[in-house]
Amino acid sequence: MRAGAKWMVRFISLFILILLVVGVLMVVVDPYFHYHKPLPGLSYTLDNQRYQNNGIVKHFDYDAIITGSSMTECFKTSELDQLFGVNAVKVPYSGGSYKEVNDNLMVATESNPDIKMVVRCLDGVRFFNTKDEMDYTDYPTYLYDDIWYNDVSYLYNKSILMAALQNLIGFNSDGRIEMSFDEYCNWNDDHAFGVEAVDAYYARNTVVKAQEQQAITQQEYDTIKGNMEQNVIALAKEHPEIDFYLYISPYSICFMDYWHLEGRLEKYFAAEKYIIELLLPYENIHLFSFYTEYDTICDLSNYRDVAHHNEDLNSQILVWMKEGHGQLTEENYEAYCEEVRDFYMNFDYDSYMEQQGID
Repeated sequence: MRAGAKWMVRFISLFILILLVVGVLMVVVDPYFHYHKPLPGLSYTLDNQRYQNNGIVKHFDYDAIITGSSMTECFKTSELDQLFGVNAVKVPYSGGSYKEVNDNLMVATESNPDIKMVVRCLDGVRFFNTKDEMDYTDYPTYLYDDIWYNDVSYLYNKSILMAALQNLIGFNSDGRIEMSFDEYCNWNDDHAFGVEAVDAYYARNTVVKAQEQQAITQQEYDTIKGNMEQNVIALAKEHPEIDFYLYISPYSICFMDYWHLEGRLEKYFAAEKYIIELLLPYENIHLFSFYTEYDTICDLSNYRDVAHHNEDLNSQILVWMKEGHGQLTEENYEAYCEEVRDFYMNFDYDSYMEQQGID
């Protein structure tokens, strides 16, 4: 065999060997939990929602889930565990639609028969989404399907390989395990809260004020029904053994002002009442709203912008759920709907904003 041919054979053999070593490393370490749960002793880091959440619900040991949009990122699973006697994981999706959240819950229920509790936020800004709406289209689909051969995108991905090497370095240095669902995606310490923070986000004087409040249409009712039935109700019907603790996201008074200025607040309350009526018939759905906590909603020290609140309110929500505070029932929901509509539709937003210095 010529020297050139021998060199080529050696090169190809070495290349194949490297591929095998890298592939085995990725399968064993598995930084995004695609094949198995974390191995004892390795230093795993929870830091990538749309790459790790699928593997978390497939392979971790748990019997409760906290999930939803960025409104749920500051929940602490340790607090849920203590209050309800569960072993929870947190799998939030920043900017996630109802479909995206529900798709992962479906994977969870298919993978784990021990689930007994789901805590989930229902974002008011998503009430009018279509049932198949997905804001994120650049998905690592190779992590979500059962097609084995497209796993090459995972096994030979430079950034994921670096994550795997970091897992090994953490193991080799001191054997630490950097995993906490309390800290996973928790942005509380990265933001300022209060009037100045909200004012920096909310350009009130640029909002085009509507002449009148808009009425909800039949088409919007139909859209809401399709979204709720596919992405919330269907799973609850299929799994009566799971208790779904759902709550409507408590936005600040500035968000209510924004909707009021744009003429969408009346429509919001009509949608909220309709959603409540769709969900209440199911015994394993426990629905909560905290918009009657007026002092909380109007206290901007709880908020980093018009919608996102601090982790203290996340903690309080879990306590309220345990106590049954803010729970909506067939007996009280109509009074609740009337009360909150009356308060927020007639609130003196101009005086409040002037007092707060928001313009």
